[in-house]
Amino acid sequence: MARSARDTTSGADRGPTTIELLRRRDFAIYWWSGLINSPGNWLHNVTASVLMYQLTGSPFMVGVLNFATFIPTLLFSMPAGSLGDRVDKQRMVQVTQLCGGLVAGGLTLMSALGHVTPWVLVAACFLIGTANAVTKPPIQALIPMIVPRGAIARATATNVMQFQFGQIVGPALASTVLLVATPTWGFGINALTFLAPIVGMQLIHARPAQGAAGDGGGAVGAAAAADVGGAAAGAEATAAPSKKATSPRLLVEGFRFILRHPVMPMVLVMIVLTNATTEALRTLSPTIAHELLQPEAAGVVIMGYSIGAMCGLVGYGLIERLLPRSRMLLTAFALQALGAVLVALAPNLPLSVVGALPIGIGFSLATPLLSASLQQLSPDEYRSRTMAAFQMAHLGVRPFFSLVAGAIATVANAKVALAVFAVVAAASTVVAHRRQVVTDVDAARSPASSPARS
Repeated sequence: MARSARDTTSGADRGPTTIELLRRRDFAIYWWSGLINSPGNWLHNVTASVLMYQLTGSPFMVGVLNFATFIPTLLFSMPAGSLGDRVDKQRMVQVTQLCGGLVAGGLTLMSALGHVTPWVLVAACFLIGTANAVTKPPIQALIPMIVPRGAIARATATNVMQFQFGQIVGPALASTVLLVATPTWGFGINALTFLAPIVGMQLIHARPAQGAAGDGGGAVGAAAAADVGGAAAGAEATAAPSKKATSPRLLVEGFRFILRHPVMPMVLVMIVLTNATTEALRTLSPTIAHELLQPEAAGVVIMGYSIGAMCGLVGYGLIERLLPRSRMLLTAFALQALGAVLVALAPNLPLSVVGALPIGIGFSLATPLLSASLQQLSPDEYRSRTMAAFQMAHLGVRPFFSLVAGAIATVANAKVALAVFAVVAAASTVVAHRRQVVTDVDAARSPASSPARS
């Protein structure tokens, strides 16, 4: 009986191709609106980092700026996920993006008038980061509502490609703007890109999320939670959310479900470690460019990383066929360690860009794998909160990596800081190997461990 259920879902698991996904009206609108918005975010981040270094000459203050940009993800993602499980997700995205756009517009005006100080820049980045942090859980939770159940993993990977496209185009655009114009133009272009998700959410017709009792994604998510044994099933049974539940109760229920799950906590740890070297490179890029006597080229270093990430995502399917899934995380962390060493040893800008490529490739191997695992292990009624936890792990811990990288570069230099993060990536390889995280995820999704077999 369990075998027939597996056979039934296998066809759905094949799902549409990426091209077929992008021909679906709602997913296409979702994806293209993000494709327009994402470069603006990274244009802003690089422009703000370079401006902060110009204003202060301090790598640590660049770390403080990045801390302010990403700490809202740690503080507000789970409350946003709880809210996203209760209200209209599309309307919530529109409101938060409107707020972010207004702050970005205000920063543009202050920059044009010459009133931007280091702490004004920190405050603006914190507010824009808050808008983005509150946006991400509901907007990611929309994916299962606009694509077929079997296409969730592919849609997630396609969505990450959009994110990486932003990291390529945004820094490249920032470098161009900083070479030929002023930071005001960078902030202004970012303010305009907030319009894309606002309009996109108005055009999308998302179907209602189906609960665990339905025949949609929630049934698969609930079965996956049950497959790992009584702990996760017990968490869902004792913490079943109610539309009448208060936000604090929903928050507690979400944390309880995730922490009691046998697999999710370690997946989240791996997501945290995946971002360590990436954030160190991003924080240190203005310092690296300055030390190489090309201070306006900080965006080019990040662009090298992002080109590597895009190459990894484009070749993700081929790499997955060549490498066992259990080896993909090991390969990802090994590449990040190699890249950090290469950038630390690079004597010029071109070699720094080349060294950043494997860091991006490693990131692109790990992120879709881990994100899709969380999506498929979570029932619909917990998915916004699960993806909020993903954002906390993916972006929320980055502020601390920023501060550490900036502090080390201030005491020593950027090369020493990158060497430290190379050691972190190498240690992560050991952790991934010993804990066999991906193998545990596959076991959690396997019908062999499901009570339905009996």
